[in-house]
Amino acid sequence: MKASAKLDTNAMLIGDQVKLDITFSYPLNTMVSWPKIPDTILQTIQVINRSKIDTSFSADKKTVTLHQNFLITSFDSGFYTIPPIRVFYKELSDTTIRFAQTETLLLSVHTLAVDTTKVFKPIKGPLSVPWTFREILPWLLLALLGILIVSAILFYLKKRKKAEPVFKIRSEVRLLPHEIALSELEKLRLKKLWQGGRTKEYHSELTDILRSYLENRFSIMALEMTSHEIIDSLRTQKDINNDSIEKLYHILAMADLVKFAKMQPLPVENDLSMENAVAFVHVTSVRKEQTVTHD
Repeated sequence: MKASAKLDTNAMLIGDQVKLDITFSYPLNTMVSWPKIPDTILQTIQVINRSKIDTSFSADKKTVTLHQNFLITSFDSGFYTIPPIRVFYKELSDTTIRFAQTETLLLSVHTLAVDTTKVFKPIKGPLSVPWTFREILPWLLLALLGILIVSAILFYLKKRKKAEPVFKIRSEVRLLPHEIALSELEKLRLKKLWQGGRTKEYHSELTDILRSYLENRFSIMALEMTSHEIIDSLRTQKDINNDSIEKLYHILAMADLVKFAKMQPLPVENDLSMENAVAFVHVTSVRKEQTVTHD
């Protein structure tokens, strides 16, 4: 395990920008929680841009390297010490959560020298600029709202004149537990939460869908149980195999690490949780034709 950080320069002028690179290498069979760097470091150094986390593999495919770079700046002169950055990890064969940390970095911020022998010039007045689309947008939305209100009133009057109901109530179609779960999983996939950095929300919604499915399918209080209680309860079910239980265990364990240990899974691990969830629902589902009895 090796964590490292470096600056492309240790000295800068006030207001300039410096690149901060963070790298962490680890064996393939390891879960990693990538550090979250705040927008402000030491109350004086600001992060103005950050790249996506880049993943690469060694030639023998046994070592993974994660890399992310940040663009930082400062508007206060002085000498600053950027403290070590910790990367938490857990080996799959062990339950202990450990960490590796980067070295301490030094950054010197200098100001520009002012020539007091020259005459100071007055500040230029504000320039007039044309209206932007963002400034016009509220008025466009207000006009659109007015059109919608008028259209709704005309639609209501037309229906009332013909003695027709404004809204037609459709008969509710009762879906089976697996149909509801698969539909919700597809909606979650289309949200692309973890791709947008909302990994914790992604795994929370994924496990909530599965817990609701388990309650409707196996009549267990899954929403109120811990992950281990759910697994123990399913082992008593006759119509679920060990392979399906093992897939569910990995989904719940991954979600617990994300929510409670702030682990940052790899993209392939996020996708694998979704694939295992869909497979689990398919294998354990009760089809409509299975519910029909014959004399």
